[in-house]
Amino acid sequence: MKNIAIFGSSRAGKSTLSRMISQKHPFYHIIIGDDIRGAFQNTLPKTNINVTGGIGMVDDFPNFLASLFYKNIKRNKGYFNYIVETCDMTPKKALELLNNDNTIILFLGTPSLTVEQHFNEIRKYQTERDWTYDRNDELLLDHCVRWIDKSKQYEKECKELNIWYVDTSFDRPKVLNDTLKQIEELISNEL
Repeated sequence: MKNIAIFGSSRAGKSTLSRMISQKHPFYHIIIGDDIRGAFQNTLPKTNINVTGGIGMVDDFPNFLASLFYKNIKRNKGYFNYIVETCDMTPKKALELLNNDNTIILFLGTPSLTVEQHFNEIRKYQTERDWTYDRNDELLLDHCVRWIDKSKQYEKECKELNIWYVDTSFDRPKVLNDTLKQIEELISNEL
């Protein structure tokens, strides 16, 4: 059975798609990168998990997450399969760390949205459990600028590296449902 790695820009639907897969296929367990990074930040602040530039752990986080993913797969082989989802992985790093026949890799992004459209989409789809829920508009707009750029960058890199890229800019529920169907086709070939 194939495992699934869902990466891409923040607030593009990674968690939603992961939950959709897990709800229909309960033998999939989800490893959420944001939750792991948050746990480090809250319980082990000296790790500097959110600091870049060699003084923190954020630069090593993709390696840590890939190791955790594959250790869980190895330990639970035959019992569970896994979905890993995070915005902390570039397409190049994903190929380096997770490219094997047993893992489906895909990236989600919103490269076709303007900053304002992205902001409105975040507010439209957010729930109380999303990190954006209690953020002020100014902070969220700054975030939108960065992640629209990241979406465009990831889309370009995915095309160059032949990695599955899904644009969730418009009609997100339909796009995610269509993506779920494609994933189900890939995993059903394994059953």
